[in-house]
Amino acid sequence: MSPTTQHLYEQTLVLRSQIGDEAAFRELLELHGPHLLRFARKMIESPQTAEDLAQEIWVAIFRGLPGLRDVDKFRPWAFRIARDRIYREYRRRKINVLPLGDDELVILPGNEETAMDSAELQQSLGLIPPDQREVLVLRFFEEMSYEEIARVTGCTLGTVRSRIYYAKRALKNALERKLP
Repeated sequence: MSPTTQHLYEQTLVLRSQIGDEAAFRELLELHGPHLLRFARKMIESPQTAEDLAQEIWVAIFRGLPGLRDVDKFRPWAFRIARDRIYREYRRRKINVLPLGDDELVILPGNEETAMDSAELQQSLGLIPPDQREVLVLRFFEEMSYEEIARVTGCTLGTVRSRIYYAKRALKNALERKLP
């Protein structure tokens, strides 16, 4: 399916879901569920908490879907809901660690030649503030555009650019501190 066809299909699923089509909503969940769960897992320490949050996120999406005016903005809107739930959990539990899978290899942004294991990246990402960690996850793991990240975070485009710049710098500093 071409990207344009895929996009139109997603819009149709959103519209059908808005009028109560459960099959369309299940398809939306199948399409976007893994991405929202990955986002939650990368932002939350406990895998079980991340899975619980993912379910809570989908309930909020289901309830809010009829009020979504621009079906073209479904993805950033859904990630905004996820972000709000995650930050609520941060405040409740004071969580600040970003876990990754044990066997994952990660290519660092801005230095495609440097691969590292997830434990190193997890520790280093855990040292940077959540707002900076969040933009790195959205940009480099979810491959969102700066405009989409701005919609998700509620920030201006300039703030997103600034956070990504400072997040890369903070991550680099955290990694350099770990080197022998």
